[in-house]
Amino acid sequence: MKQLFCMFLLTLVTVTSYAAVEKRYVSDKLWLQLRSGPGSDFRILKALPSGEHLIYMEQTEDKNYTKVTTDKGVEGWVLTRFLEDEPVAKEKLILSQRALVKVQAELDTLKKQTDALSKEKSTLSGDRSSLTRDKKNLEKELKRIKGISANALQLDSKNTKLTKRNQELEIQLETLTADNTRLKDGKERTFMIIGGGLIILGIILGLAIPAMRGGRKGGGWS
Repeated sequence: MKQLFCMFLLTLVTVTSYAAVEKRYVSDKLWLQLRSGPGSDFRILKALPSGEHLIYMEQTEDKNYTKVTTDKGVEGWVLTRFLEDEPVAKEKLILSQRALVKVQAELDTLKKQTDALSKEKSTLSGDRSSLTRDKKNLEKELKRIKGISANALQLDSKNTKLTKRNQELEIQLETLTADNTRLKDGKERTFMIIGGGLIILGIILGLAIPAMRGGRKGGGWS
């Protein structure tokens, strides 16, 4: 009769199972016995320590026993009065420590990111200063090149003028050389004419003087 009653309770509990998964926690005051059925006469499957995580599955109609599943997948029944809906003090401490570790890790990550951003900012500031210096140097160099270019243009203009003047002087020199050559040739011809005239004059005189002398002698004899 008792077994039939237990089977009826199990059937009833199965029919009234919950769809959503809920968690329960073993009270922090004892070791809870996980049994194969909802009663003290069922076999003990395991002793659950305080703070053990359990997955809620269902309850008996009188709510004295609750069917749960451990983290390792072991199913069984435990006394409902030793379960807590919220984590026990030990579990809360563990969760708090985990949260603290997580927050500390996040703070460390943020600190590293902040340090990295600070270094990047310093690097960018240095790069900006370097770029500013480079810009100023380039402006100075551009100004110097413009000055050189202006001087080069002036020098090129002067060189063009000097080249033109040199060409004019060369033309004048060639003209003077040609004139000098013509004058020299004219002098040579003049000297030649004068020399020829003197030679002819000498010949004439050479012929005329003896004749003149002969005429004078004949007049004296008569």
